[in-house]
Amino acid sequence: MHPDPPPAEAIRQAMSQLAALREFVAFYVAVKVDSLKVTARNLGIYAALGVIGLIAAGAMVVTAVVLLLTGIAGAFGQLFSGHPWLGNIITSVLVLGLIAGAVVFVMKKLTNTFRSQTVKKYEDRLSHERQQFGRNVRDEALSGQPLKH
Repeated sequence: MHPDPPPAEAIRQAMSQLAALREFVAFYVAVKVDSLKVTARNLGIYAALGVIGLIAAGAMVVTAVVLLLTGIAGAFGQLFSGHPWLGNIITSVLVLGLIAGAVVFVMKKLTNTFRSQTVKKYEDRLSHERQQFGRNVRDEALSGQPLKH
């Protein structure tokens, strides 16, 4: 058996072990913090690459549309005795007309959808009132009588 060290020696050993533990914990925390920094940096890099990719893809789409519309305008210009300005005007009017028509169509479709959903909601509510109370708000309003308690 080993004899127990004197109290002063035991305290010195405990303090030494506590200092080592503190250093190990600090090392662990530093590694975790650096790991989070690397993750954040990588996310930033990937986000920047994604934005650059979206900009490049958008530029390609815009370029393709410009080339298409330029070709259509040139074709119309040739149809009208080689007047390119007339082809540009006709193409612009057609494209703007198509855009306006699409906007009007979508707005009407959305408005009709929202209206029918709202009407259905209140019809369902009236039906529920009639089932629950034997009458509903519409019945009471049409009867001309004040609400009974």
